[in-house]
Formats: sequence, C-alpha cells, structure tokens
Amino acid sequence: MNSISKIIVISLCITFAACSDKQEKNIEDSKRHVSSAKVYQEQGQYRAAIIEAKNAIQLMPESPEGYISLARIYNEIGASSATQSMLSPIVDKLPEVSTELANAHFLNRKYLTAINTITSYPADASRQEDRQRQSWLNAMSNIYLGNREGYEIALKEFVAVGGKESEAKFITASYLVSKGEIENAKVVLTEVLEAEPENVDVLFTMANVSLYLKDLEGAERNLTQALGQLKKTDIINTKRSQIISLLTDVLIQLGRTSEAYTYQKLLAESNPEGSAAQQRFNDAMELYQQGKYAEAEVILRELREQFPNDKNTGTLLGLIEYQQGSNRKAEDLFDEFIDPETVTPSVLQAAALVKFRNNQIDDAVALLKKSADSQPNNPVVLATYGLALLDKDPKSSEGVIVLEKSLALDPRQQRIRIALANRHIALGQQEQAVAQLQKAYQEQPDDFYIQQSYFKALLGNEQSEKLEEEINRYKDKNPDSSRGYFFDGWYQFQQKNYKAAEQQFERAIAVSDSREKNLAYAGLAQLYEAQDQVQKSITAWQFALQEDPGMVVGYSRWLAQMRKLNRDSDALVFLNGLEEKTLRWEPSIVLAQLYASMKELGKAIKHAELALERSNQNANVKQLTANLYRVQGVQFRSQNKLPEARESLMKAVKLQPENASFLGNLIETEIAAKNIPEAQKLLDQFIKVPENEGERLFLQGLIRFAEDKKEEGIQLYLDSWSAKPMESVAEQIFAYYQKADDKSKAEEFLSSWIEKIPESKAASLMMAVTAQGKNNMDDALTWYEKSVALNPNMPAALNNLAWLYYERKDPRALEYAKKAYEMAPNSAPIADTYGWILVERGELAKGIEILSKAVQLEPDNKEIIDHLKEAKSRQ
Repeated sequence: MNSISKIIVISLCITFAACSDKQEKNIEDSKRHVSSAKVYQEQGQYRAAIIEAKNAIQLMPESPEGYISLARIYNEIGASSATQSMLSPIVDKLPEVSTELANAHFLNRKYLTAINTITSYPADASRQEDRQRQSWLNAMSNIYLGNREGYEIALKEFVAVGGKESEAKFITASYLVSKGEIENAKVVLTEVLEAEPENVDVLFTMANVSLYLKDLEGAERNLTQALGQLKKTDIINTKRSQIISLLTDVLIQLGRTSEAYTYQKLLAESNPEGSAAQQRFNDAMELYQQGKYAEAEVILRELREQFPNDKNTGTLLGLIEYQQGSNRKAEDLFDEFIDPETVTPSVLQAAALVKFRNNQIDDAVALLKKSADSQPNNPVVLATYGLALLDKDPKSSEGVIVLEKSLALDPRQQRIRIALANRHIALGQQEQAVAQLQKAYQEQPDDFYIQQSYFKALLGNEQSEKLEEEINRYKDKNPDSSRGYFFDGWYQFQQKNYKAAEQQFERAIAVSDSREKNLAYAGLAQLYEAQDQVQKSITAWQFALQEDPGMVVGYSRWLAQMRKLNRDSDALVFLNGLEEKTLRWEPSIVLAQLYASMKELGKAIKHAELALERSNQNANVKQLTANLYRVQGVQFRSQNKLPEARESLMKAVKLQPENASFLGNLIETEIAAKNIPEAQKLLDQFIKVPENEGERLFLQGLIRFAEDKKEEGIQLYLDSWSAKPMESVAEQIFAYYQKADDKSKAEEFLSSWIEKIPESKAASLMMAVTAQGKNNMDDALTWYEKSVALNPNMPAALNNLAWLYYERKDPRALEYAKKAYEMAPNSAPIADTYGWILVERGELAKGIEILSKAVQLEPDNKEIIDHLKEAKSRQ
C-alpha cells in the first residue's frame, strides 16, 4: 500500500469514528431530553416538557421515543388531533408509536380507527406497558361501539398481559354503565374506590353515575375530590377540563350559580379542549383559512396566554374576533398589534371595517391614510383607502384619485370601477357611470358581479336596446353558457314579458352543469310571485334552495309564500329534509326560527345548536341561539322551574358572556329563588367596562330592591338611566314613582323618558294615559295614535283610541274597537266600548249581545250596566 492510500484509509477511519461519536452523543442527548420531558410532564410543566420532547425528535428523528413523549403530552392536554397529524405519517416506519396514535383516535371518539390501529400495529411483547394500554383502549373502544364480544376478548387480553385488577374493574364498570346497569356499575366502582380512593378516572365515572341517580351532592363530592387529586399544571389538561365542565353542570342544578359561573369563566379563559403546544400557530392559520374560526380561536387563546406580546397571534385572533362579529375585541387587538407601515392588506381591511362597524369612521379613514402614505405603491392598500373615502363621502374627489392610482398599479382590480360608477350616480352623471361599468365589463367579461352591475346600469339608464345587444352578444359568444339565458330571462322579467322570461329561465336550468341554475330557479320563483302563482313560486323557491342551501334571501321569500297557503307544517317537512341533505347551517337556523314562532322552543333550540355547530360559531347564529336559551329560561322561571331556568340562562351567558341582558335574566332568576347572595356574586363577576356601566347599575338596583333597600335601589336606577337610557330601567323608575303615588316625579321622569327614547311604546302609552287623566283629550288622542302606530297589537291603547274617536264622531272608532275586542274578548271595558259603539251605529242586536257579555264579566260595573239598559230601551 502506497503512502497516499494509507492517508486515505486513515482519513476515512477518523471520519467514521467522528460520525460514530456524534451519533452516540445524539442518542445520549435525545434520551436525556426524553427523560426531562417525562419529569416535566409529571410535574405539570407541559410547556417545558413539549420543548424537551421536540428537542429529542430533532436530535433523533428516526427514533420513536421523542414522538411518543410529545404525543403523550399532546394527548394529556387535549391536543389529540395534533397527535394524529404527527404520528399518522410515521406509524408505518415507527410502529412503536401506534399506542399513542390509537389513544389519540380514542380521545377523538374515533373508536373503530383506534381498534384498527391496534390491530394493524400490535405492541411488541417486549413493550409490556404498551400491550396493557392497547388492550385497555381496545376494550373501551368496543364498549363505546356496543360490541360485547370484542369487549370481552379485549378484557381477557388485558388481564392476561398483566393489567391491574382495579383497571379491569373500571373497564367492567364502564361496560355496565353502557348497558344501563347503573346500580351494578356503582357497586364495582365503590369496590375500586375502597382500594384506590384517589383514582381520578374512577371518581369521575362515579360522579357521572351519581348524577344519573340524581345524587347531586354525591356527584359534587366525587368531582371535588377528583379535582383535588390533580396536580397544578401550566396548561389545563383534558381531565381537569372534563371535571370542571361536569362540576359546573352539577353546581347549576344545585342552585350555586355563582360558583358554576366562576368555573365556566375558568374554562373559557383557558380554552382547554384546543390547547396545544407552543408552536400551534400554523394549525390555527389553517383552521382560519378553512373558516373554522371557533377551533382556531381555541388554539390562539392558548398561544396568547403563553406569548401575550406575540404580534402574529394577536393579529390573527383579531381577525377571528372580526369574523365572529366581536367588533370591540377585534378593534382592541388590531390597535395593539397592527403596524400601518407593514400591515398586510387583508388585515388592514378587517381593522378598518371593524372601526366602521363601531361607528368610528374618521378613525378608520385615518388608519387607512397612514397605511396608504407608508405603502404608496400597494394597490390593495390604496383601493381600501379609496373605497373608505367614498363610503364616508360618496362624492369624494380624493377617493377617485386614490382608486384610479390603485387601478393603474393593478388593472386586474376592475371591480373598483363599480365604486367609481356609484360616485358618478351620486353626482347625477348617469352616462359616465355606465361608461365606467362598460370599461370594467370589456376588461373582465366573465366577472358575474361586474356583468350584473353593468346590465343593471343599462336598464336603469333606460338603454334597453343596448342591454339587449349586450345580452345577445354574450349568448352568441357563449352558446353553451347558462348565464346568457339567465340574463335574458332577467331582462324579459324586468320588461314584464313573463312568458319569454319563463322560457329563458327554463333554458338556463336545462343547460348541463349550469352554474346559474340556483339563480334561474330564483328568477322563476319571483316571476311566479309577480303573477300571484303561489304554488308555482313555492316549488321554484324549493328547487333554488336545494341547489343552493346557502341562499339566505330565498328562505324568507319562500316562507312568505308558504304562509299564504297556511302551510307551516309542510315548510317544516321541507326544511328538515334539506337539513339532512346538506352540511350548510342556513336550513337549521330557519327551522329554529320557524319552530320558535310556533312556540316549540325545545325543537327550535335543537336546530339552532346544529346551526351553531355547522356555522363554526357564526356571530348571528350565536346571537339567535343565545336568545332562544334566554326565552326558554324566562319561560321556565315564569313556570317556577328555577333549576331549569338557571341551566338555560347559563347557556345563554356562556354563548355571550358580555351580554348584560342575559346575565340580568340569570340574576333575576336568583332573586326569584330568594337567593340574593348568589345574585350579588354573579354581578360581582361581570366584566366591568365603561360600555356596560348602565347595565351594571341597573342590575345592582334590582338586587337592592330585592333586599328591600328601596332608596338605594331607586338611586341606582337613576344613575343607570343617566349612564345609559334603557327601556327596562325607565319602566322600573316610572313604576316606582307611581307606586309611591308621587305624580309630579312620575310626570317629570315621563318627560325625560319620551325625550331620550322617542319611539318607546310604553312611554307613548303612559303619555296618553297621563294626558287623559288630566282631561287633555287632544294630547291624549295624539299620544294614543302614536302608541298604536308603534304597537298596533296593544288592546288597551286600541280601546282608548276607539273611545276618543267615538267622542269625536270619527268613523274609525268602530274599526279600532272591533280590533281591540278581537284581541281581548274577555276584557269588560273593551267589550263595553265595542258594544256601545255598535249600539250608537244602529247595530242594536249585536251591540246588546256584546254589552251583555261585558256585564257578565263585571256584574258590578254601573257604567256598563247603564249602557246595556240604554241599548235595550232602544229596541
């Protein structure tokens, strides 16, 4: 061997030795990180444990131990979806991770997938603990699937591989619970607890058993004991979350609402179910892009607790608050985190729109101007600023300059010309408006929104011939497109050429793979509406909704047609069928509204909850669902079902924790239960911000009155009225002065009431009654007329107005008296008014009949008796 060869061999040996040394060091370091992760996890320091586990994976990506360590942490803190995402791609290469992957599927209630994972990747005989855990997961999954044979086989295997006797009994108890053998399950669980009184899983299951047996105190005792066994953690884990959630329900049923509210707030603030590790931002971003705002919010709030100054987390959370309609929260986050010099256009648009929603138009424009000045060549930023200027002032010349610059930078933004056209319309320049839209249409003829705007402008500018030319040109150029037929049908409909319109809409529907089929059906429906062909309109609307269940406007118009034929029951059948066929939320929320209008609150809430789930916590759906819970709660309270009232109202508060009205209902419920301390505790926990000062003062006043501290109570009402005039507060103040027989203060406050809330139904009626009491009939008439205009279904106002009209020989007297009587036929004064007016009009027989009924209702009323005598004397 020559010297060069020797040198090469020596060099290779040195290299291999160095590689071997580095590999050994990585293995040792990885083991150390896994060991540290385990220690931190046991101590409840999940964040530190996650870092150690990730370090282990980075050092030894081909080793299963780091993945197993991280997966155990994720599964424990409720991030089992993250475990699935991490382990599913590597389980073939590293089958040792299968136990944790199966556990993640089990925690996500994917029981069959958990069983399949265990079957496909059984634990090696050398991994005794994994074999026991897989047998346990197999048995429990089969229980939830209702597979008795699979459960029995898995239980025997669990015992055979050395599973603990107490765990085997727990599995047995779980099976007994699943079969409804609750008492037998309780016996088994009691045996386990005698041997292991600190077993958290057994305590939790025993609490569920106690709850089923209506032993609320026992359930609370078990849950409290289980909670006490859990170690303190820096991220709330799944077990703690489950225990607190069930404990909240138990406390509500026990009437300890303030304690339940405290635990509920703890859950909301910690967002346990979606809590994951520190680097979950990308997961949240992906969920946000999918429109899954509620799920993304859960992750982001956990991240924000760890990194309160992180700009990206705060900004994305602001976008989610914006999407969910929480404008105040969104604005606070945007103000804290966005930088006008670097902000992306999408965030800038959201931040500006939030300020518009909060009626802070000048602030929105100022924000956009800063950004436009800092990013003068960003076409989207300029477009947003220009549109804001035109929104603030439809004739803004500066807005035009900014938009034209944006369009010059990026000619693809042809929709900007629609805003420019609207400015021309505001200035009365119709031809220039059409020219702008024509230019946009020439540049982007396939943009439906531009095309629709252009065609509408031509029609509005009485350029029918030009419109016909454009439609025919489009049809000739796109003979296989349904859009041409649709626009032709729309044009013919506008011209009231109904037969031609119908033919064109039908041709649009008949085109294979028609993109405008839903619009064509909607066009047909409106066409039939115009011709009063109700049944045909209903059918067309139903086809439109089946094509596009998200067509919000279609539901109200279709339902209006159904009600013309009194077909609410058929409407329910159609909507239930549509709900089953689609994952859209709109059919469910319409069902909820329809059931609510039929006073079937239970069914309404069921469908609202489904809409809430399908819409990813849409802000409007949350509002409607919360209102349904509130109505249900108030109804329960009126029936003296106070535990049920608490439960429903707590659900409303949970959906909208900052809504003072909902919390007020809950406080009123505690007052009705004479549980004043609970009411005070609830109010003390309510978030204090300047915007809700009026509500807080009012609620405190309610509590003071319940404590019979009337002077303090009325002062709090008055302070509330000064902070924020509200109808509910006004009614309480006015009623207080009336009850105290303080007429001067009552009248003085009434003037303030009508001044601050001019459209108040109650104040208008009180103004009328007060004027009538002073014999000021002209003012009384004016106020009664306003009262009836504001609330046409108030029998007392209708009756009094009818009498005033009668005294003035106004022929409208009979109409209003009749309406009042139809609404309140068992009111003696109302029957007297209607009957006497009938008599005076010469309808003696009918008048005597109504007056006789009035006498029966109030046999000691001299005035009514005299009317009846006079009427009979005229026979």
